Amino acid sequence: MTTQYKSAVGHELKLSDLGTIEVAFAQLNVIDHDGDVTLPGAFPSKNVPMSAYGHASWDGAMPVGRGTIREDGDWAVFSGQMFMNTTHGRDAYETLKGLGPLAEFSYGYTVTDSAPGVVDSKNVRMLKALDVHEVSNVLKGAGLGTHLRAIKSGGPGTDLPYAEHIPWVHEMVKALLDRTTDKAEWRAKEGRVLSGLTREDIRSLVVSLREFSGTADELQAFIDEADPQKSAPRNVTLDVLLGIARRYGVPI
Repeated sequence: MTTQYKSAVGHELKLSDLGTIEVAFAQLNVIDHDGDVTLPGAFPSKNVPMSAYGHASWDGAMPVGRGTIREDGDWAVFSGQMFMNTTHGRDAYETLKGLGPLAEFSYGYTVTDSAPGVVDSKNVRMLKALDVHEVSNVLKGAGLGTHLRAIKSGGPGTDLPYAEHIPWVHEMVKALLDRTTDKAEWRAKEGRVLSGLTREDIRSLVVSLREFSGTADELQAFIDEADPQKSAPRNVTLDVLLGIARRYGVPI
């Protein structure tokens, strides 16, 4: 059987300073960019290596970690340990830590059971059982809906450069909205609704966001003030007014 590769947007990653790692690397019950739907039960628990970047271990690069894959709800999860006592393991760890929400993952696998199917009026391949050989960090993934679990410290905080903190927050908010939408849609298809606890958490978040409703206007005013293209006309107008005032003897 031929080894295949499937990638995913790596928006769920737990990574500790000791090198322990947990990655949600594939979502179940969704049509991915390859036109496949991976069914629950397709990922049996198994120990696998974490390949060097871009599946390079297939070409002889040393693996950067090892762990176990399993299914957890709607996700396939890799939990394991980076090889922190090796240079390549530490480099991979620092790269993932630096990438944060930009990290994406892929896995090499062999299909052991599949069948054609139709989902949302689309012809798809239903993946019933996979033999996963490794998980790898990649530059661009093809999967849908996966997400980074925030680094164990709870996020980058002030140790991240300000210019990088802004897009990090943007990505986190977008990832949360996408994940909430996906969860609500899939539960609706299954005839289920969001749990009361989840709804309360979302309500609390909405309250917090509304408390910061004025922040957007303040930030817009700040960037307008700092924008040379917008501030230049105002400066010209001010110079004209000052000139007129001086002409009429107004002390300035």
